[in-house]
Amino acid sequence: MPAFTLVLLLLVAAHPARAEEPPAAAPPAGEAKAPPPSAETLRVTPPAPPSFDFDLLGASPAAAKPVDPAFERAVGKRRLMLKVHQGLGIATWSALAATAVVGQLDFNDRFRGGGDTGTYHTAHKGLAYGSAALFTSAAIFSLLAPSPYEKRTEKTFDTAKIHKIAMGVAAAGMLAQVALGIAARNQAGSLRERDLAAAHQVLGYATLGAATAGAVVLLF
Repeated sequence: MPAFTLVLLLLVAAHPARAEEPPAAAPPAGEAKAPPPSAETLRVTPPAPPSFDFDLLGASPAAAKPVDPAFERAVGKRRLMLKVHQGLGIATWSALAATAVVGQLDFNDRFRGGGDTGTYHTAHKGLAYGSAALFTSAAIFSLLAPSPYEKRTEKTFDTAKIHKIAMGVAAAGMLAQVALGIAARNQAGSLRERDLAAAHQVLGYATLGAATAGAVVLLF
């Protein structure tokens, strides 16, 4: 028996008894234990890419005012007709200046000792009728040009109104010149012819002055 007792002691020394571990603390009453995180919860959502939808001009094309085709056509037609009116106006002023110069030469030839050769009479007559035709054409393009813009109610004088007044004076002067020129020719050979021709000459310079004023207010 002593040998059996010695073997038993050796086995107990080789395998010592484990110390009893204290039991795990139970969660407090009323507090549920959180479930373990799932794969969906652990998945990281990537951040949204930055938006490059912006307008450098400060206005979105969708918010732009719609274009009225009829209005655009009217504006284009008005611009074209006023350009033609301007070109005809310059041609009219040039013709009026030439008419005044040639008319002065014709007056000197007939009434101031020029010999009454009639050298300038045909040229003066042609320039007079040409000036009237150009003036009428320019007026037609101005009157028939569409006006799509809203009319202003201001009563102050602006360059456009001054231009219209000056051209109205020029138109009246041209009509008076035509009447005086015809009357002077009908009184050829009499003392009254010279008076009528002198009045025709004065009106010619007045008409040129009014046309010049009407052109200058628009150019400057």
